[in-house]
Amino acid sequence: MQHAAHQEGARLHVLADPAQKNSLADLIAEGDRLQGADARFRRELAAWIHPNRGRSRDGIPGYAQGVGELLSVLGPFVVRTFDWGGGQAARDRQLAEGSPVLLVLSTEEDAALAHLAAGQALDRVLLTATAYGLSASFLNQPVEVPTLRPKVARLIGARHPQLVLRLGYGPNVPPAPRRPARAVRSTNKYL
Repeated sequence: MQHAAHQEGARLHVLADPAQKNSLADLIAEGDRLQGADARFRRELAAWIHPNRGRSRDGIPGYAQGVGELLSVLGPFVVRTFDWGGGQAARDRQLAEGSPVLLVLSTEEDAALAHLAAGQALDRVLLTATAYGLSASFLNQPVEVPTLRPKVARLIGARHPQLVLRLGYGPNVPPAPRRPARAVRSTNKYL
């Protein structure tokens, strides 16, 4: 997977050392607390959450979060209305600490081309993980909060961390809905 990331101009940092994982888990939890306290963040997240039986091709259905029908209907209201950061911080910290390995994808630059490289590297990493029967989930909170991102960079010894992954073997889950290809491709010859 590190080779797959490197092929696209990114670097994949493997955090298996308990002290390093603990430090990253602290940053993940702090990111949860800060995001959960931010009303704008909660409103945006709520806009992407949908009931299990919803018809939307965008966003996150409740089943992708492991919630039943009733909670999937109430989810957007709860996310938008209440500061859930403390509870989520405790859960995500425990997930991070209990993970066999955490991964951080980084780039040398932080411009548009570096973001593209990070996305392509992520594609390769996830496809490689899937080929080995591994599942991945994102714990991006510390790279989404501007005050925490430099702390992640120092922890891994890299310039620009782009995302954080939890990797391991997990149960099969139904796929999240996707937009049809025609809705996301561009005919612009410059893209």
